[in-house]
Amino acid sequence: MLKIEEIKKLQEILMNSWPAHHYYFLNGWIMRFTEGVTSRANSVFPLNYTGNPNNLERDITFVEKAYQAYNLPAIFTIPDYFEPDNLDVKLIEHGYQQLGCITHTMIVPVQKLRNEIINDEFSYDFYSERVNKISSFLSKFSKRDLQAQNVLDRLASRIIIPQKRYIIAEYENKVVGTLMGVLDSHGFLYIADVLVDPDIRQQKIATSMFFKIINEWGIPNRAQRIWLQIEIENMEAMNLYTKLGLEKAYSYYYLEKHLVI
Repeated sequence: MLKIEEIKKLQEILMNSWPAHHYYFLNGWIMRFTEGVTSRANSVFPLNYTGNPNNLERDITFVEKAYQAYNLPAIFTIPDYFEPDNLDVKLIEHGYQQLGCITHTMIVPVQKLRNEIINDEFSYDFYSERVNKISSFLSKFSKRDLQAQNVLDRLASRIIIPQKRYIIAEYENKVVGTLMGVLDSHGFLYIADVLVDPDIRQQKIATSMFFKIINEWGIPNRAQRIWLQIEIENMEAMNLYTKLGLEKAYSYYYLEKHLVI
């Protein structure tokens, strides 16, 4: 596992790479609100806690009222390190339950990447913005519909200070894959939204997009480390990125409580 300060740093970079619509800061906790689209953009990041430990339950209740005001469930992101250290126990006592499975954060220095050959049967185009055909493709093949993709379009438009790039893989003018990269000022290149048309998987499209964005955009812009997040149930992706040299840095999961609106 990474050191505590390294976990905090990656969590901060993640928030900058996936900026919420609205923030509220409570005694060191960072509350994020984005119309309920993605748990990451609609949860509390408890990286620090400066409040009185005797008032922890009061602060949890405040969080719940805040998310209730947005007609959202209360969700806490629980990484390997959080504050205070009894937060998870208190949340469970308050009726919170784990949402989904555990997610691994994986990372590798660029010099340790195990490069693979690009599949040139497909074309790969770079975009500086999240163009419509990305949203359309993701709405068709991911778990989020077009309305949710429109929210993510607005989220992506807020990625201004970190650099961002998108790749679209096409075959005969048909979109068959997408990938997003966000590069922060410390040289951390975050890879997200990797998706390939299920009908034509196993043709190294994801791997090709991965190395295209690293070698043709990331490294020329001083990327030093590549990192991403994988749900542990996604063994195919886990095995792929392990094969490419990425290693687990830390894990996180969500604790959620549905509120009476």
